[in-house]
Amino acid sequence: QVWSTVTSTHLQTLRGHRRCVNALVIAQDGTVYSASRDGIVRTWSGEDGTFLGTVGGPPHATLVLVVGNDDTLYAGSTDNTVRVWSRQGWDGPRLLRTLEGHTDMVLSIAQSNDGKVYSASDDSTIRVWSAANGSHIGTLEGHTNSVNVVAVAADGMVYSGSDDGTLRVWSGLDGSPIRTLQMGDEIMTIAIGAGNTMLIAHGCHISTWNGVAAETAILCVLDSVVNAMAIGQDGRLFIVCWDDETVHVL
Repeated sequence: QVWSTVTSTHLQTLRGHRRCVNALVIAQDGTVYSASRDGIVRTWSGEDGTFLGTVGGPPHATLVLVVGNDDTLYAGSTDNTVRVWSRQGWDGPRLLRTLEGHTDMVLSIAQSNDGKVYSASDDSTIRVWSAANGSHIGTLEGHTNSVNVVAVAADGMVYSGSDDGTLRVWSGLDGSPIRTLQMGDEIMTIAIGAGNTMLIAHGCHISTWNGVAAETAILCVLDSVVNAMAIGQDGRLFIVCWDDETVHVL
């Protein structure tokens, strides 16, 4: 569904997937990529919603999509892999490599400005890869349950949230653990705003943290578990709750 961020009116529906849509990402040139449990990544025009084609791949559900800093597309899947595509192949996106090593499905992907790619998995680990050649650099271990989200701040610090109820902070230089926050509920997603101010979705709560204080502060409590959120260019917060099928704008 496409909505106006100005008036909140419904503009358009993009149709084509045969099962639920798990991920959506917009490249800087406006191209829209959507991934579904039907195993297909579809490409759309950001101008008028025209269907442009599909990104080939395995018959496995793609759970996360990220557009890389080097004009690549990263797709994390239920087959425990991350596939890396060049967005600019002569006849469409071209598969560059497949990152293998996780022992369970990939739930989140993030890229740093110093050439690293981080993938978080249901296997409780975060693997670190070279964006240049896909080589495995290291593994961040410490979570005791599924790692639902990994994010990299502008200063290179790495943050991860898990079903074990913790938010962990890691050094972007060597991957060493720096800090652990106990949130009490499973962390589904996080968003990093200006000045590394962080929004943490845990259970039905959204809390804020400045990266320094010993404790977080609750921003709001919703009626359903928060599954996804994003900070818009205008500073507004968009929150998605799957259980009650709502999108909240703060």
